[in-house]
Amino acid sequence: PTPGMMPYEEVQIQLVDTPPLNEDYMEPGLLDLIRRADLVLLLVDLQTRPLEQLEESVRLLQEHGIVPEILGKEYSGERRPTFVPMILVVNKNDPDSDELLQIVLELLDEDWPVIPISVTTGRDLEALKRAVFEELKIIRVYAKPPGRKPDLGAPFVLPQGSTVQDMAAKVHKDFLDNLKAARVWGSASFDGQMVGRDHVLSDGDVVELRI
Repeated sequence: PTPGMMPYEEVQIQLVDTPPLNEDYMEPGLLDLIRRADLVLLLVDLQTRPLEQLEESVRLLQEHGIVPEILGKEYSGERRPTFVPMILVVNKNDPDSDELLQIVLELLDEDWPVIPISVTTGRDLEALKRAVFEELKIIRVYAKPPGRKPDLGAPFVLPQGSTVQDMAAKVHKDFLDNLKAARVWGSASFDGQMVGRDHVLSDGDVVELRI
């Protein structure tokens, strides 16, 4: 597995390029890596039996207790599996392949989230980045020191539904222990509103912590 970073919307998202899933041999630790991933991109080749590639990949994962979230309602195995969110990425979707792509989409059994791309031409790579960002269900929150402007180039990245208290814990333990209140620009009723620890933050909020 080869790690790399993908910058998007001021957020650095780590991607790990793994060896192909193979019935005959699996890299040590590969399955554990997939289980612990926040999101899996299943990459198939549009020009080479993509539906067979998808079915084979899903079968191999299910045999090792890893099930795409989209198939969770239909899973009937005896063991409790690990459900992982997945996006189907269809590569080699070049301009002359749109008709083939439509056929593949019509034949898909499940309502997979699908992002067609072309690595060679760069087609729809921005759409893939956006889909990854949205599927991770994260928000960007910007810290504002009292009396100063916020640093809009370095957000704190939190799960959706996070509160002011969750952000304080990210900043420093002292803020978490001694936080009295906070001012929020964005999701508050008005800019600069004083809020408590339990205020739920939204993507793009600016927060000034008070201790």
